[in-house]
Amino acid sequence: MTEKVGRFEAERRSIEVVGGSIAALHPPGGPKPPGREFIDASGLIAVPGFVNCHSHSPDNLARGTAADLPLELWSLTSSALRERRSHREIYVSTMLGAIEMMRSGTTAVLDHVRISPDIDGEALDAVASAWLDSGMRVMIAPIVSDRSVIETLPFDEDDLAGLDLSAYGSRAPLPARQQMAVVEAFFRRWHGEADGLISVGIGPSGPQRCSDELLAAAGDFSRRYDTILHTHVLETRLQREMGFRLYGRGMIAHLDGLGLLTPQTNLVHSIWLEPDDIERIAAADAAVIHNPVSNARLGSGHCRLSDLLKENIRVGLGTDSACCNDGANLLETMKWAALLHNLRSDDEKTWIGPQTALRLGTSSGADAIGLPDTGRLAAGCAADITFFRSQAPAFQPLNDTVRQLVLSESGSAIDSVMIGGRIVASGGRCTTIDEAAIWEEAQAFADRRRIDGVAAQAAAHALEKPIRRMRQRYGKLWAAGGCACR
Repeated sequence: MTEKVGRFEAERRSIEVVGGSIAALHPPGGPKPPGREFIDASGLIAVPGFVNCHSHSPDNLARGTAADLPLELWSLTSSALRERRSHREIYVSTMLGAIEMMRSGTTAVLDHVRISPDIDGEALDAVASAWLDSGMRVMIAPIVSDRSVIETLPFDEDDLAGLDLSAYGSRAPLPARQQMAVVEAFFRRWHGEADGLISVGIGPSGPQRCSDELLAAAGDFSRRYDTILHTHVLETRLQREMGFRLYGRGMIAHLDGLGLLTPQTNLVHSIWLEPDDIERIAAADAAVIHNPVSNARLGSGHCRLSDLLKENIRVGLGTDSACCNDGANLLETMKWAALLHNLRSDDEKTWIGPQTALRLGTSSGADAIGLPDTGRLAAGCAADITFFRSQAPAFQPLNDTVRQLVLSESGSAIDSVMIGGRIVASGGRCTTIDEAAIWEEAQAFADRRRIDGVAAQAAAHALEKPIRRMRQRYGKLWAAGGCACR
């Protein structure tokens, strides 16, 4: 299935792969050069490997642990379960995501990696080693942040009444310069490794979680190394309020003022935008990463996807964390992207649809996260290909290949997955990973964490009451049509 001027078309071709790249797409029935290996792909539908533009590998071990709560409350539990992981836990957690993604046709991913409580080079090495062993293509963006949780939310004094703050903000975060030194060293060790399968960017957690010093240092890193700067921004309405409290203006305007809106910038979520933010993003040629499933799961709000696309803003799709999506299947995310926004408009001309959703999940996403030679079936591009069996429920009868792929298929029809010319999944399992061994080890870690994590979760839940007070206070204000921080 090839893409022409933003539309995918199904046509019969023989795909020539040389040295990990697509050398040519030949008409069927041509001569077979001697000395070459041939794979009979008749009855298969070749699709560009999917590109997952936002995930958090350390959260894979916490799948199924988070209740149905808004982000600010959900994060209390998820953060506690991520604390003080061993390097082996980090490796196994990364492998869990790789298995699920490769089985469901994803060949490239951006991993926004938080190491808790402090960023650590050896822990990041464990993440990179897992991706190396898996065979996936990855952009690793280590998370940096230097504000305590109390400083990141728009609390008033009454919200915190009666709370013992000794556990929050008393421990000084690692200084910005030290955090960036860890990322610089990690970049030198891993960027470009595995014949280019591994890339390294920088991932400020979010503007409200970083000092301007740290944000500026991250921007400088991105410019010097010509690599991706990937940051959460305006995921919830409370984050919008916090932006005005911190900066006296919107977060996008503040990032622009710091020089952080560039073609290398990924703005993850971007739900609660100001009226002129889309114009700013378009002018800077920054990219937005849309996460429709986690946005719905956490009740965060609706991304203005059709408005972004109308202004030709580059958009990629992400599954987000396994404990706020409960999966890492980009086919599911594409279906949500294709359909969810129909609810926001009576004008079907603004609806997204399967053609656009597939583009966002392949070529557009690849461009957004700095992998422009992936997400396409074209000569000169990486041989990252997912092969679907046409003899499968989703494709019978076959009337519209793209529509049926995006809206009907779950991944059950996948025959095999290729990354860089190498088969990494076949027959419903990964060929590069001992899945059973990883799953057994993951269960043992999870069982132990359920015991060891009780105290950490209890401490985190001390913030639940003040967060609920704050949400109630803002809820009344919003219901009255107000905004506290303008």
